[in-house]
Amino acid sequence: MNIINLHVYPSSFKHESRILKETKSLIDSRLVDKIFIGAIWEKGTQEHEEIDSGREVWRVPLKTSILPNGTLAKSLKQIEWILRIFFRFRKEHINIVQCHNISSLLIGMLFKIFAKSKVVYDAHELETEKPGMTGIRKKISKITERLLLRYVDTVIVVSESIAEWYKGEYPSKTIYTIKNVPYAKKDKSGKSNIFREKFNLQDDEILYIYQGVLSAGRGIDILLNIFSEIDKKKHIVFMGYGLFENRIKEYESNFSNVHFQSAVGFHEVISYTKSADVGICLLTNTCLSYFLALPNKLFEYVTSGLPVIVNDFPEMGSFVDKYECGWKVAINELSSITDLIEGMSKEDIKKKGENALKCKNRFGWHKEEEVLLEIYRELKD
Repeated sequence: MNIINLHVYPSSFKHESRILKETKSLIDSRLVDKIFIGAIWEKGTQEHEEIDSGREVWRVPLKTSILPNGTLAKSLKQIEWILRIFFRFRKEHINIVQCHNISSLLIGMLFKIFAKSKVVYDAHELETEKPGMTGIRKKISKITERLLLRYVDTVIVVSESIAEWYKGEYPSKTIYTIKNVPYAKKDKSGKSNIFREKFNLQDDEILYIYQGVLSAGRGIDILLNIFSEIDKKKHIVFMGYGLFENRIKEYESNFSNVHFQSAVGFHEVISYTKSADVGICLLTNTCLSYFLALPNKLFEYVTSGLPVIVNDFPEMGSFVDKYECGWKVAINELSSITDLIEGMSKEDIKKKGENALKCKNRFGWHKEEEVLLEIYRELKD
C-alpha cells in the first residue's frame, strides 16, 4: 500500500529547513511514497513546486488576501487556507498528516474525522507561549490546542525543556524531542572565506554573525547599538530575512563594521557561517518559548566550528556549559555584552572554537531523523 503524507504550515515555504529535512528523510527511508506540502502563496513564489519526484509544494493563493490587515481578516484567511487545503488533498487518500503549528492542527482534525488519517503535531516552538501570545489570543490558542490534541497521535517538540512542559500540560500524550540540527558535514575544515572576501576584512578583524529571522525579540536592536559604538575592527553580519532588514541596511550604510547578507539556501548556510568567527544567539526573555528555546542557529554555529554567545537561559546556557564552546550573557545587561565583545581576543575565540569543533560530531540530522522514522514506523503499523 502506498503511504501518502501531508505536511501543513501557514508560511510561504521559502526557508523551512526543518520541514525540508524531515520530508527528505521520510522519502529517502521509503516509509512514505509521496509527500504533499501545503503552504501559502505570496508574490514572487511559485504556486506549485516540485522539490523532487517524491515531494510537491502547493502554496495556496488566498482570495481573502485582498482584505485589509486586522483580526477578522486574519481569521478569514486562516479559515480559507484550512478549507482549501482539506478539499484539495482529501481525494489523495492521505495516510499521515504532519501539522507544524496550532492553526494547522485544524487541518489534521478534519483529516482525522473524515479520512481516518493519523496526525502528528510537530510544534516548532512552545506554541501557546510564543511571542505575541497574550490576552484573548493566548486563551484561544490554549483552548484550541487542548481541544485538538485529542485528534493527535504523536507530539514532536524541539527541546527537552519544551518536552517537559508539554508532558506536564498533556500527561496522556507521548512527547518526542527532535532537535532542529543541520546535516553533519564530512569536511574537516573549520573556515571559509566567503564573508572575509565579500566585506574585505583584514586578518586582525573579528567577524560576529547573527543568522535567522530578522525580527523583534531576537536582540537585533541591542547588537546594532553595540556595534555602532565599539571598535570598528569588530564586525557583525546579519544573515537572514524579516522585518528588520531595512533597519540593518540603514546601519550598514552608516557604519563600516555592520553588514547584511540576505538569506541563503539551507544547503549553503554552513559554508557562509564558517566564514565568521563567533556566532550570536540572543533572545529577549519575553515569553516562555524563547526562555526554553534551543535554536537551530546554535547548532549551525557549532557545526561550523564557531564559538557562541548565548543567553543564560536553561537550554542554551546548559549547552555552552556542557561543551565549553562559548559565553553566556544576560540580555538585559547591555554593558556586560559590550564588554565581552570588546574584550574578546583571537586567542579567546580560538580556544572556544576548538571546543566547538570537538563537540560538533555529537550532533547531526542523521541522529535526529531516527526519532522521526521510528514514529512513522509505529504509525504505519
